[in-house]
Formats: sequence, C-alpha cells, structure tokens
Amino acid sequence: MDHSDDDHPATPTDRDWHDDELGRWPDRADVVVIGAGLAGLTAAAAATRAGARAVVLDAHSGGGRAAVRRVALSGTSGAAVFNDGPRALYLGGPGHEVLRRLGIRPRGHKPPTRGSRVSLEGRIDDLPVGLASLGRSGVVPGRAKPTLVAALAALMAGRPASARPDEPASAWIRDQSRGRDDVAALVAALFRVATYTADLDQLSAAAAVPHVARSLRRGVLYLDGGFEQLLDSLRSVATGADAPVAVHRHVAVSRLEQTVDGGWEVQCRDGRTVRAGAVVVAAGGPAVAADLLDLPELVDRSGPPATAACLELAVAGPVPTRFVLGVDEPLYLSEHSPPADLAPDGVRVVHVARYGATGAVADRARLESLASAAGIDPGDVVARRFLRRMVVQTAIPSVDHGGLVGRPRVAVADRPGVFLAGDWVGPVGMLADASLASGEAAGSLAAMAVVGGAATVRSVVA
Repeated sequence: MDHSDDDHPATPTDRDWHDDELGRWPDRADVVVIGAGLAGLTAAAAATRAGARAVVLDAHSGGGRAAVRRVALSGTSGAAVFNDGPRALYLGGPGHEVLRRLGIRPRGHKPPTRGSRVSLEGRIDDLPVGLASLGRSGVVPGRAKPTLVAALAALMAGRPASARPDEPASAWIRDQSRGRDDVAALVAALFRVATYTADLDQLSAAAAVPHVARSLRRGVLYLDGGFEQLLDSLRSVATGADAPVAVHRHVAVSRLEQTVDGGWEVQCRDGRTVRAGAVVVAAGGPAVAADLLDLPELVDRSGPPATAACLELAVAGPVPTRFVLGVDEPLYLSEHSPPADLAPDGVRVVHVARYGATGAVADRARLESLASAAGIDPGDVVARRFLRRMVVQTAIPSVDHGGLVGRPRVAVADRPGVFLAGDWVGPVGMLADASLASGEAAGSLAAMAVVGGAATVRSVVA
C-alpha cells in the first residue's frame, strides 16, 4: 500500500510477535530472513521445521501487506478489522497446500455466490453463477449464452485450452469467446477479480488460466480476523519449533557481505551485524533485493506491479447487494463480514475496489458511487478507509518477462546460500500463493544449505 486516507483512527495490530527486540542481539544464526511478511515468516517456519536456527529482521513493524488495521467505529463500541484491501485465500492453491504442510488450518468462510451482481453500462444485473441466473441475466444476449456456458464450463471443469507464457490473458479470453465481445467482457471480469490484475494484455495466460480455473472450481476463503490470522499461525509454527525463531522489528538491513568461510554477514543500518550460513531476502520486492545483492537484473526480469484503489467500509446497516463485479469497468464490491468474522454483530465489512489505480479523486468518487448503487446508505457507514494506490502484487507474471517461468528463481545464481521469496519469485502461483510457495522453498533450501552445503542445494534446484 502506498497511500491511505483514514476517516477513522486505524491502528496496526502489534500483538503476539514473540520477538526479541529488547533481548540479546544474535551475533550468529543458521538462517537470517529479511522481511516478516507472509513470505518471510513462511521461510522462517520452513527453516526452523528443518532444524535450522533462524532470525527474522524487518525494517518496519512486521506483517507486510498481510497486516491488518483495527478501526474504531463511530457511534458504537468495538472495532472493525480491515485488511489492506480485499484479501482472500484460494482454496486448493499452492499457498493453501503450503499451509497444510506446515500444519496450519485457516479459519474462515466461503462467500456465498447467490445474489451476486454485475455492473454494466450503469446498471446492476445478475451475475450468472448457474443456469437459473444465466437465464435471468441480461449481461449477454440469448444467442451468446451457449458460448458463455461453454467457456465457463471448461474453466470450472479444469479443462482450459493450453495457454502459453508469451500469450496475453486477453488473447486467450478472446479465443475462448469465439468472437463474442460480450462474452469476452464477462470472462475478462472474472479474470480480473481472480488475479487482481487490470492489465490483461500484459498478464501471461499460462499464469492466469490455471489460477482462475482453480478459483472457479474451489472458491476462496474470507479469513476470520483477516490475513493477520496467517501471520499468527506462521509465527506459532516458527516459535514452536525445536530451534525457535527470533523476530527483530524496526531493524533495516543495509548490506550483505560474503564471508571467507562461505557464509554471509548481514549488516544493519544501526551498525549491528549478524552472521549466517544462509540468507533469505523476502522484503521490498525486486528493487530491494537488487540493491542488497548488487543484481540490477532482478528488476529487469520482473513484470510491472498490479495496483488497486480500495474503499474499505464498516456498515451498521443492511447491505442489499453483497457482491458486484464490474464488466465494462475494472470494479469490485464484496461484503467480507459476514461471512468472515471481522466486526461486531450487526456491523458489516465491505470492500470496494478498482483494479488498476488511476487517480485518488476520480477513483474514490467511482468507488463511492458503486457502494451507493449496491444500496449502502452513507449514513450507516461507521468507519471507512480509502487506499489510493495499493500494490496488490509486486510484479505480475507478464508476457514480456516469460510469465511464471521467467520470474527470478528462489536460489540466486552466483550467490551461494542466498535465496529469494515473495509474490514476484519462482515459477509457482500468483499473489499470496506465490509468497507462501516461494517462502517455503527458500526456507527449506536455506536450511539445506546450512546442513548440506551449496553443492546439495545446487543438486536440488538444478
């Protein structure tokens, strides 16, 4: 997230970090993880599970984009939990599998699909989620409905046509829509909401198609307590290991230096250092990693970021339309609580977003207009927060950079014992799926490097 305008006080969560900020500074560790977000904590959990002694350093308060904000409610007691934008865990995806292997069972609820709507040409219509709603919906004319059914059925059954890394998602959609622009527009809207990406001309079809297909087949979870729940669970895994992890917040790393014994010295801006057999860089995206490792090609090999403008609302009243998907505009509205537990009884948490932030004034006005069209009474809003330009994915798997397979690898060439993790790293997954998958791989490989040495790691990743 780059900017926010808060109409009510919002405070980041700051509990249960089990950190050693006031304790003894660790002069040595097996593995140092830079960054305490989803990717970094997953790496720490994986490393400690493998028996390595891990230390996590974070330049900020920890949590990264998975941290939540608790916002006081006007005129009523309690607080609402706002994620940094609309977040969901994809069921059956790579990230979900990583959590399962770590023994983490996320708590949450699948959002209902009944009553879902679309916004098209200024009107609200039924979103086809079954044969009955397809018959009622005026999103596509009758003669186009068999084409729409065929395209959606293929995706939901897991039978999408082959997609290439250098093929844009938009081109794949046009092929499946058989020349029907109205069908293509609706399928594109489903791709945007599943991938959080507005620029489907740049998004690799090979990355997007399986992700969208899985989301349609398996659905998503809205997490109780927001994505902070995953941070808490990952910390519990890491701190409960035989060699528990220590987390040091507000410690910025300035430089990595290889030592004569083949290890690494992590130098911090406050002058402190820690030596380690392996390092995982899981903070700040490709620019930070490139600077720490003196590898500018990491930036060159990464796609553009995906952004969104988001209006987060706590509503003490009815929300007549719980889900709206923009067809001719990259818009989204969803009531996250209920089904998830994010607010006191009687208060609903609603996220309204525009994929691809443009300008704060215009975006905010359009999001407020969509909330009004969904039936939300401004007088019922008891808390709100506007995120002007939220980075929802550090670097999309783009056609210009080879899709997923073109992303930087977890193991850094010519830097033995250094590994990368984040939503821009590795050949697996998008969004949080990529953070969790690359974090697990980086932590496991880092522990292996300490135990078996660089030769063992090279044999695994070759």
